[in-house]
Amino acid sequence: MRTTIAALGFAFTACSAQAMNIATAIQTTVRVQAEQPDGSISIGSGVVLPGQRVATACHVIAGAKSLKASYQYVAKPASVLRRDDWRDLCVLSVPELAAPAAKIARAGDLKRGDRLLGFNGAYGVDVRLLVGALDKTFDMDGAPVMQVSVPFAIGDSGGGLFNVAGELVGILAFVAKTAGEERYAIPIEWLEADIDAARTVPFWKAAPADMPDFLRPRER
Repeated sequence: MRTTIAALGFAFTACSAQAMNIATAIQTTVRVQAEQPDGSISIGSGVVLPGQRVATACHVIAGAKSLKASYQYVAKPASVLRRDDWRDLCVLSVPELAAPAAKIARAGDLKRGDRLLGFNGAYGVDVRLLVGALDKTFDMDGAPVMQVSVPFAIGDSGGGLFNVAGELVGILAFVAKTAGEERYAIPIEWLEADIDAARTVPFWKAAPADMPDFLRPRER
């Protein structure tokens, strides 16, 4: 798998152990392909979890009739194992996936200003590195939703967000419709959250009255 960075030449200095962990983190990135009923293909990213599972943002796979996860040009069939539409966090089962799993940490252990790394696998064999930091956190359902300066865009959704030790702390999720294009990632702790199946719209797409306070439109 190639990356768009040369020899892990990051914009920061990492010790050799961290560099090895980050190199492994890159290898946990996959491309998620969602075939829609009309035959079109939606593309996003995902990150490998232990047990041949892949975490991604639910909106990446919304409405799909079939799913695949691609690693190093090889696409394997996938199915939905866990679906938390409200929190926009889905887990896919990919039984034939031959890729290393991410080491998982906690978003709640991060501090404002901590350096963060995002990886995007939507471009096939190339993995893009996205470097930024933690700007703010907003408590929601027992874990922090993270506002980050990691410059992700459409197609990057579902990719993993890692600390500088190469540990998975979240999933790249959405860009708020604000003048500043605020970018948010969801916490990996939500993998353990109870699911409310009645809530089928992601919290960031909900009607203003149903949104968390930090996303509600501000009165002028």
